[in-house]
Amino acid sequence: MRLEAVDTAEFVKAATEALERGGMEQWARQVGQTWTPRQICPLLQNDDEDVRKLGCVTLALCGDQRAVGPLTAALRDASSQVAELAEHALWSIWFRSSTPEALKRFRRGLSALADNDLASAVAQFDAARQADPKFTESYNQCAIAHYLAERWLESMELSEEALELHPAHFGALAGIGHCQFQLGNFAEAARRYRQALAINPRMHSVAQALSRIERCVAAV
Repeated sequence: MRLEAVDTAEFVKAATEALERGGMEQWARQVGQTWTPRQICPLLQNDDEDVRKLGCVTLALCGDQRAVGPLTAALRDASSQVAELAEHALWSIWFRSSTPEALKRFRRGLSALADNDLASAVAQFDAARQADPKFTESYNQCAIAHYLAERWLESMELSEEALELHPAHFGALAGIGHCQFQLGNFAEAARRYRQALAINPRMHSVAQALSRIERCVAAV
């Protein structure tokens, strides 16, 4: 079944009115009743930068896995603000794309990670993965917990599993690069950093890490 294209002027007008009346929650409800994420995705290629921004913000609220590809492409938008909003939308989708039970465990893991309770974080992320083996972000966040605990090999293994589920996960690629750097494998770290930057070129900390490696190699 072919879906009708979004009327851009109508979409912008509806967003403006909804945001003035009730903020983001009102807009999210209205979008869910009127358009699908698939209909909204073409707005990310609109000539008007403000429309592309609105598309990213809207997908952050109600997008699903169908929006991941278009949002990943938007990471390379000429506008740094659009790219930043596209990244935020991707993380928002990744953090909610699972079953209720897995998400409950996942949120507990995030809370433990914020408290630097790494053992509890790992346990909760493990439980989230068991509840939903296709929940990519549970692998990535568990990899982060292992990295903070300086378990580089365990961290990389989980990041690789995340990449098997979602090959364009720039966070997992950068995570492997960080681990390889810690292990002294600078050439491999640089390779992974370049892969991450090819997907998300505005990861400034990754670009800085790559630059440091390149300077060190050049000085040898």
